[in-house]
Amino acid sequence: MQHYDVIVLGCGPAGERAAIQAARAGKHVAVIERQHVVGGTRVNWGTIPSKTLRESAVFVHSLTRDKLEGIKTEISDEITVDDFMYRERVVVQRELEIINESLERYRIEVFQASGRLLDAHTVALCGPDGGVQSSMTGDFIVIATGSSPNRPADVPFDGESVFDSNTILRLPRIPRTMLVLGAGVIGVEFASIFAALGIEITLLDTRDRLLPYLDREIAALLERALVRLGISISHNERHATIERIPGKVPQVRCVTKSGAAYATDVLLYCVGRDGNTRGIGLETVGLTANAYGLLRVNESYQTDVPHIYAVGDVIGYPALASTSMEQGRQAMRHAFSIPGLSPKTEVLPFAIYAIPEVSYIGETEESLRGKGVDYVAGRGNYDMNPRGQIIGDTDGLLKLLFEAGTLKLAGAHMIGHSASELIHIGQAFLRAGATAPQIAETLYNYPTLSDLYRHAALKALLALQRRGRAPTPPAGV
Repeated sequence: MQHYDVIVLGCGPAGERAAIQAARAGKHVAVIERQHVVGGTRVNWGTIPSKTLRESAVFVHSLTRDKLEGIKTEISDEITVDDFMYRERVVVQRELEIINESLERYRIEVFQASGRLLDAHTVALCGPDGGVQSSMTGDFIVIATGSSPNRPADVPFDGESVFDSNTILRLPRIPRTMLVLGAGVIGVEFASIFAALGIEITLLDTRDRLLPYLDREIAALLERALVRLGISISHNERHATIERIPGKVPQVRCVTKSGAAYATDVLLYCVGRDGNTRGIGLETVGLTANAYGLLRVNESYQTDVPHIYAVGDVIGYPALASTSMEQGRQAMRHAFSIPGLSPKTEVLPFAIYAIPEVSYIGETEESLRGKGVDYVAGRGNYDMNPRGQIIGDTDGLLKLLFEAGTLKLAGAHMIGHSASELIHIGQAFLRAGATAPQIAETLYNYPTLSDLYRHAALKALLALQRRGRAPTPPAGV
C-alpha cells in the first residue's frame, strides 16, 4: 500500500492548487479524480465553457443592438450553441494542457478513480461499479470533490428541453423561449447570455430580491439592465409542477406555487448546487455533511477531523474558482506550516459574468451600517468617462465606499464593461490601505475606465467636504 504525505480527492481548482502547494514544499502528493479529465467544472462544464458562450453573446449583441451606421449584419436562424462556442474547445484543451503540465512538473501522481475513505488515513480507489481496486494511505487528506447542480426528483431533466447548468451548453438548437428557474449567479449569467442571443427569457427568482448579498444600488442597476435585455423577472416564485409537452418541437410547462403558468421551448433549472460528498466514506471517519452535502470547516479549512481538510465548492459559499484555489493553497500552508500570505477568502474579489458584468470587493453600504461604521460613498459614472462614451457603455458605475473617519477605502463595487478586470485596482488599493486623497491623486492613463477611480474618490471627498469632515480635494482635478 503506497503512502503519501497528502491525498487530494478531486482535481478541480481547489484540489489542483492544494496538490501543487504541497508538492512545491517537497511533499509526496496523490490526486484522485473520478472524471476522465482534470480541471473540474471550472474547465470542463462550467466557468470556461459558459464564459466562452458569453463572449459570443456579447459579440452578437453588439452586432444586432449596437449597430454602426452603414454596417449591416445577418445571423442565421439555424445557428446552434456549438456554433457560438467555436473557441471553447481550443481554450479548454489549452487549460487542460497547462494543468497536466503543472501536475507532471511537480511529480503529482494522478489516479482516475472514485476515492472513498476507509478510515482516517486510508483512501480506497474505486471503479465505476464501486468496487475497490486498490488503496493508499496519507498523513493528510484534502476533500475537494466540488459540487453538482441540484436535481429534484420532480424536475424531468431530459437533455432535450429540461436542463441544468452542467447540461445547458449541449442544447441541440437555439430555442425561441426559455424559462430560467433560479436567479442566483448561475441563473442570472445564463439568463443574460441567452437573452443577448435573442431568446425570450423569463427569470424566476426564489428570493424577494435579486442577489441579496450585492450592494443594493448595484443590484438595482443589474436588474434594470436585465429588463432592458428583454428578460421578464419575477421574485418569490418556486415551481409547483413541471411537465414536458410532446410535439414536433417539444416544450415545457411550468406552474408556480403562486399559480402562474409558463410554456417555453426550454427550461433551465438553476436552484442551488449540492456538495459532492455522497459515497466518499464520511461516515467511516465520523464526518457528516449538511442537507446540501456541504462540509463544515474552521478558518484553516480543517474539518472536525483535524488532519482532513475540505476546500472549494464542497464547503459552500462563496464557491468561486478564485476563492477555491486560494482555499486549497491556504489549507496546505496550514497543514505543513508553509510560510506565506493567508488572505481571508471573504475579502477576495467577486465577479458575476452577466451582461453587464458585476464585480466587487470589501464592504457594502449595508454591512458598514450593520457594523455602525460612518462612511461616505463616491461614484464614477461610465457616461461621464470618455472611454465609456467611446465603447458605448453609458450605464456602468464604479462605487467606492470610504470610512468617514480615516478616509480609507472599505469597499469597491462595479457594474459595466470590464468590471471583473477593473475591480483589481480596487483590490490593490484596499490591501494597501489607500485613502480617498491617495486614490484621487493617482495618475491613470487617459482615456481609460480606470480613471473612474479618480472620479469616484473625488466625489467622496466632495461629499465629506459638504459635511465639514474632509480636506479640500486636490487642486486641478
